[in-house]
Amino acid sequence: MKMNLKKVLFMGFAILGPILGFSQTTINGKTAVGTWKTVDDETGKAKSYVKISENNGVYEAKIIKLLDPETLKDSKTPDNPVDLLCSKCPEGKGKDQPILGLKMIWGLTAEDDNYEGGKIMDPKSGKIYTCTMELDEEDKSGDVLLVKGWIAFFNRTQTWYRVD
Repeated sequence: MKMNLKKVLFMGFAILGPILGFSQTTINGKTAVGTWKTVDDETGKAKSYVKISENNGVYEAKIIKLLDPETLKDSKTPDNPVDLLCSKCPEGKGKDQPILGLKMIWGLTAEDDNYEGGKIMDPKSGKIYTCTMELDEEDKSGDVLLVKGWIAFFNRTQTWYRVD
């Protein structure tokens, strides 16, 4: 039975295309969906647990636990970490709402080997940045996430570690 080259190539792309496309945003079968420990890139201190979820191809993240409330506290917030409010968040993005449960990343989609097109908000300053994320290629376990936020030429990258 002879198959022409076009059929073989078409079948190869039809079978491998979705697999390769999916594997681009996964490492060891893992995606960014899950719970992550955030670490402050300036102090090196663990700050919080953030839960990343996906709904219809769009990724978002919410703060679910504070590990070091001091990293988020300002002079207007109470002493109890459960009661910390996002006093500097913009209206409509959590202004004066509890930091626990705050949506801090929204609008990301999986593109090639990254999660792109989203926004990230720094709850301490209330500033909103353009955001991308990618699983660290050097960590073959899929348990290290690089989260980058930027405005114009100013950027910060944090390394987050998978909790579950």
